[in-house]
Amino acid sequence: MRELRLVPAAVVAWLATLAVLFGHPWLLCGLVLFAFARGQWRGQGILCAASGVIFATLAFVRSVRAAGFHFGTEVTGRLAADPLQTASGWMVRLRVPGYPAQLPVFLKEKPEAFGGSLVTVHGHPGPSEQVGVGTTVFSGELTAHAHSWTAAVAENFRAVCDNGLIPGMVLGDTSLQSPEDQQLYIDTGLSHLSAVSGSNVAIVCTAAALVVSGQRVRVGASASALALFVALVGWEPSVQRATVAGLAGLVAVLNSSRMEPLHALSLGVLFLLAADSDLAVSFGFALSVAATAGIVVLSPLLLRVLGTGIVARAFAVAIAADIVTMPLIALMTGRVSVVSVIANVLVAPVVPVITVVGLIAAALAQVGLGRPLVILIEPLADWIHFVAAAMPVTTVAAGPIAMLLLGGWVIAALLR
Repeated sequence: MRELRLVPAAVVAWLATLAVLFGHPWLLCGLVLFAFARGQWRGQGILCAASGVIFATLAFVRSVRAAGFHFGTEVTGRLAADPLQTASGWMVRLRVPGYPAQLPVFLKEKPEAFGGSLVTVHGHPGPSEQVGVGTTVFSGELTAHAHSWTAAVAENFRAVCDNGLIPGMVLGDTSLQSPEDQQLYIDTGLSHLSAVSGSNVAIVCTAAALVVSGQRVRVGASASALALFVALVGWEPSVQRATVAGLAGLVAVLNSSRMEPLHALSLGVLFLLAADSDLAVSFGFALSVAATAGIVVLSPLLLRVLGTGIVARAFAVAIAADIVTMPLIALMTGRVSVVSVIANVLVAPVVPVITVVGLIAAALAQVGLGRPLVILIEPLADWIHFVAAAMPVTTVAAGPIAMLLLGGWVIAALLR
């Protein structure tokens, strides 16, 4: 890989942002910048130093603005994403004009609102215990004023779907899935299918690129497909992460001579951190970046051992993603799935079909014509559920250190 110049800069930007948000900016930034200043490439050191200073400053300024923001007993804004169920109720994240972070709002009852909806919350603010730019959480009652276009898209698509996996895989809408099914997919390592991820973007853009010829035409077709995808799904944080990860994968698929996948991924990381410093402490963001980087870097090494067939490539992608994400998952939950590789390989052939056909069905559902295409892909979604339900004992307790050591051992073995 030739274009790795932005990788150190992206890493330093991430570390600098973390240092500010955790309250230790100068020590960590000083150590990182000293290490690069003493390095062999002075130009790289300057780039990394500038990256660290810029992103640390962005995080610091946003934190100061957030700390000085005054909340009353009524807050109006737009939902950044769909509501999430918690142990004691529901939680939404609100984009409030003038506030440089998303405001977590805790509710007792499920709100009748979706991502992008304009809402007003009546309640009281309190201190946040979560590390991030924002220092405030809100508790109260929510009133929805206007639903977004994407909420209407999801509602129209749900109306033609009987299988809860399909709207989840296409739009990231899991409202038709039972809590038991959601836990089943988590335990078998298939929950990423029911969320908007980089693979969604890569599949949609790649499918568009494959039906045309010529490099420029392929890029245009991929961009058009991405625009359609974002128009239907929305531009919530998970879609932003997915777009960055997916475009990096698309670069690999198109085999561009102008940009390496890791270069594209680094650009995406820098862009998103510049737009939202809180992504530095987001497990979802870390998982997206880690999985994409792992697939790009480790898949070729795994193919040396596994061979070059279609099945070998599917195993290589699944194993590469698992190696780099298992430590993060262990840190998040204290458990890891032991069947995620085989489960993902078994469902891999049907995922692109559901994603592409489902997206077309979602678009047609807005004019009442989506049901026939949904019927075509329902057996494929049933196969995914069958695979998940057929898996044996699925998770084991594991710590992040153990997973790091295991991953390091596997990588070392591949490099021999």
